[in-house]
Amino acid sequence: MTNKAALADTKIGNTFPLALNKPGKVIVFYDGSCPLCQKEIHHYIRRDHTGQLVWDDISKGTELLDEFGITLDEAMRRFHVIDRAGNVTRGAEAFLALWHALPVYQHLARTVEYLHLTPLLGWAYEHFARRRYRRACQRGFGNSCAIDTKKS
Repeated sequence: MTNKAALADTKIGNTFPLALNKPGKVIVFYDGSCPLCQKEIHHYIRRDHTGQLVWDDISKGTELLDEFGITLDEAMRRFHVIDRAGNVTRGAEAFLALWHALPVYQHLARTVEYLHLTPLLGWAYEHFARRRYRRACQRGFGNSCAIDTKKS
C-alpha cells in the first residue's frame, strides 16, 4: 500500500483486514475523531515511506482491537501500538514502538531510551491523555464516558 493509499484509507476510516495482523507488522491504533490525534497520525503516515505500518482508526471499528484483547475504552484512553513482535504497547511505550518503526524517528526513540526519559514522557503523556479522553467524551464518544476520568 502506498503512503497516499494509506492516507486515503485513514481519511475515510477503513479498518484493515486481519491478514495484516501478523508478526513483523506494526499496528497503530488511533482516534480518527480527535482532530489533534488525526493531524499527528497523518504526520506519521507521511513518514512511513515503506508502508510497513498498519493504521487503524478506532473510531470507525474495533475488529483489530478485539484481536489483541484491547477494549475500545482502553484504546480511547491510551495510545496503543502493536510492535513488530506482536506485543501490545501503551502510552509512552507505544510512542517509542512507533518511533522505532519509522526510520526518521529512530534516533529520537534511542535518545529517549538512552537518557532514561521514558518515565518523563510517560508522565507528560498521561496528563495529555486524560484531557484528550475528557474531550472525546464531550464530543459524544459512546457510553464508556460514564467511567470516572479522574481515575484514568
